[in-house]
Amino acid sequence: MVRDNVNIRLNTALGQNFLKTDRIARKMVESIDLPAGSIVVEIGVGSGVLTRVLLESGFSVIGFELDRRFAEVNHSLESPTCKLIYGDFLKADLGSIPNYVAYIANIPYYITSPIIERIMFEGPRFSSALLMVQKEYAERLTAQSGTKEYGVLTVNVNTFATVRELFQVSKSEFIPRPEVDSTVIELRLLERPEDLPDRDGYRDFVRRCFSQRRKKLTNNLKCLVDSPDELLLSCGIDTSVRAEKLSVSQFKKLYSLYTHQREAEHGPKNRSDREPGSL
Repeated sequence: MVRDNVNIRLNTALGQNFLKTDRIARKMVESIDLPAGSIVVEIGVGSGVLTRVLLESGFSVIGFELDRRFAEVNHSLESPTCKLIYGDFLKADLGSIPNYVAYIANIPYYITSPIIERIMFEGPRFSSALLMVQKEYAERLTAQSGTKEYGVLTVNVNTFATVRELFQVSKSEFIPRPEVDSTVIELRLLERPEDLPDRDGYRDFVRRCFSQRRKKLTNNLKCLVDSPDELLLSCGIDTSVRAEKLSVSQFKKLYSLYTHQREAEHGPKNRSDREPGSL
């Protein structure tokens, strides 16, 4: 997001496509369901357009910006209620960020998945995340089983969070103009599923199920179990099915049975017990 008085050449290598005005920023901030004074973590401060709207609305801001050229431009924003950190959000120490913050971001398209994984599985538990993403990416997040958009991303995100499309943003709203339109989505974490204590193991299991998308699920499961047909039938799943046909609840049931069988044969595996809020 760029202000009129900022004379900085945008770096396309960093995915810098900034909003022309604060109209969309205000619409995003209006969607934050937290009382004034709450902490909002902004990823990609840029020239501070969204940051200013957040502060005007009474929120406290912790902002991350990779491009240090904006430090001087945004110096006037810094205060006890606005802490700006110039560095890579994907490498930043998130331990000092309290639980139940809101995230807000106009995410560079090329690092959308790493950022979503970071906030969902490595950061504090959050109340909501309002993220502007590529329209096609939003369609993958909200896809229904059996469609070509439905895949690893859909299952792993929707197992641990609800995803809602809020509104569309035309590519004409940006400088420089990108090739595609955007969608603002909202993520809200679900309570930690009791039957999925090992989230990392589950996410890897889902990736393996989709490893050869055009093949039957039984073929993709052969690297994990000796009798994939028996595993599927035990869950009431047809052995001729492909991974894209399974619902999120079926993936959870299948993984739960798989882990029980594995532990019965080999003993319990070391598990990741990080809390969600931490794909």
